[in-house]
Amino acid sequence: MPITGLTVRGILDSRGQPTVEADLRLDGAVGRGSCAVAIKPGRLERRRRLHTGALGDLTGGPAGRLLQRELAGLEPAGQQEVDGRLRELDDEHGLGADVTLAVSLAYARAASSAADLPLSRWMAAEAAGRRLTSPRLLVSAFSGGIHHGGIPGSFQQIMLIPHGGDLVADIHAALAVYGVLERETGARSLSASSGLLAPDRTSEWQLGMLCRAAANAPAVIGLDVAAEHLATGSGSYRFEGREYSSVAFADLLLNLASEYHIEYIEDPFDPADTGAWEAFLPAARAAGVTVVGDDLFATDAARVRPGLADAVLLKLSQAGTLTATVAAANRARALGLGLVVSHRSGETEDTAMCDLAMAVGAEFIKVGGPRRGDRIAKYNQLLRLAEAGIG
Repeated sequence: MPITGLTVRGILDSRGQPTVEADLRLDGAVGRGSCAVAIKPGRLERRRRLHTGALGDLTGGPAGRLLQRELAGLEPAGQQEVDGRLRELDDEHGLGADVTLAVSLAYARAASSAADLPLSRWMAAEAAGRRLTSPRLLVSAFSGGIHHGGIPGSFQQIMLIPHGGDLVADIHAALAVYGVLERETGARSLSASSGLLAPDRTSEWQLGMLCRAAANAPAVIGLDVAAEHLATGSGSYRFEGREYSSVAFADLLLNLASEYHIEYIEDPFDPADTGAWEAFLPAARAAGVTVVGDDLFATDAARVRPGLADAVLLKLSQAGTLTATVAAANRARALGLGLVVSHRSGETEDTAMCDLAMAVGAEFIKVGGPRRGDRIAKYNQLLRLAEAGIG
């Protein structure tokens, strides 16, 4: 089925910054996709962007003309051929991962529509026909680190992990806890990219506040340390005004995990500090903590290897195409690793990450706090997928 139309446009992400959206037509089937944007991409991810800053129709610009020339009229065998060509165009012409992902998701939606399949089932077929299952929610309660200008070197996210037994119960638990946090923090908090801000409070204060707010909820706590942004460059970590060796920082994290019922820790160390990852993993497992690699693996199948973490975080915009994201997921599964699908700080209304989480059978999904339209769109899509009997 040939590609008969392609439009590229600049739109706004949830922070009011420009990003890219694409519409793609396969005869009578039309698909749309857009790219979420990181506030500060990890140094290992495929982060090139178009960087035009333009809004509105970009089809007549250099990237749009290149896509028209290379893709219009093409009759691809499937998602992998389209995504492979997009990767080549990015490598050869600096097309940008924001553009390649928008087009990749637009093609996936058009192709799934033409095949009369839900997007999640189309993606599952791309992921070696995996059985679709519902992920658990990772609900951002507090945002810190690079997300605000308060106490320097704090954790990037402190998250609630509900375990009410099903998606609806988990959402109700998240809403209840979030409401308590908003009342208790009052004027000290602001609406952030994915969670509340308490810029004059330490991470440990926030952990204590979340524990109290969730005291009657079926839930535990997760951390996104984002240690790449805490690394000093000399093998240590600067956290809230103090400097720690890798060993001392590991001890700090495990002590916090014991005190505050933390069962999930993401990016506890810099990606280059592999010795710290290897030493931390067995100790964390013994403490009942799941260790997850984000900046460590950067949604790149070639970087995924065992012995460093329990699970791999997947971000579509890190990989730049659906195919590359699924390849990282398949590599992780082949090595016996779990999966977490994640949002970015600058989100759009696109809910493909929810379908992806179902399609690859991810154990967890990060969609931010239950506020703001771009985040609520993800919660609502998960509810629709559950209603349809997926997972």
